[in-house]
Amino acid sequence: MDFNYQGYELKFIQKKNIKDGSDHLFSYIYKFYSPKTKLNYVLLADGHKHDFFSIKFYPKCYKRTDKKYSLITNRGDIGNVLITCLNVIPILLSKHPTGSFGFAGARTYDKASKTIEPLENNQRYNTYTYVAQKRIGTLTFEHFEYPEISGYMLINKSCSLGATEQERAIRRMLGNTYNELPMP
Repeated sequence: MDFNYQGYELKFIQKKNIKDGSDHLFSYIYKFYSPKTKLNYVLLADGHKHDFFSIKFYPKCYKRTDKKYSLITNRGDIGNVLITCLNVIPILLSKHPTGSFGFAGARTYDKASKTIEPLENNQRYNTYTYVAQKRIGTLTFEHFEYPEISGYMLINKSCSLGATEQERAIRRMLGNTYNELPMP
């Protein structure tokens, strides 16, 4: 599979501060449009302690559903959509030079059968991992895979703790912040 896509223009919407006492400190909110799917998308870069950002997106038309990350549009253009999401990384690095990044593959929800795929090694995780490995090198980031929870992290090698210790600190922080998630 070829991922030589350009992606689409990201438009910054706002920075939303989070004041819930957790290690999730703020969210940068962006939007973009896919002319192929004819859908607007929302991209969230959730900023956390340890200069860590979780990247997630959904079609804007799914905004009001709690399954917004799990539904599939079946309209194609996944290459450009995913590359657009990766294109936020250099934007964030310009503001946060020691930033590290992560994503989790949401479990696909099948509306017809009302079933949800297993957490482990799901289809989105496999696609996201493939794209990250093809498009993001190892010069700036150390790559960490967590197939048991369909998660992936890009740990910035320039962080003060070193990549391995930074990964451990971020993993602990995510486990404390999102205690409903199983952590490897």
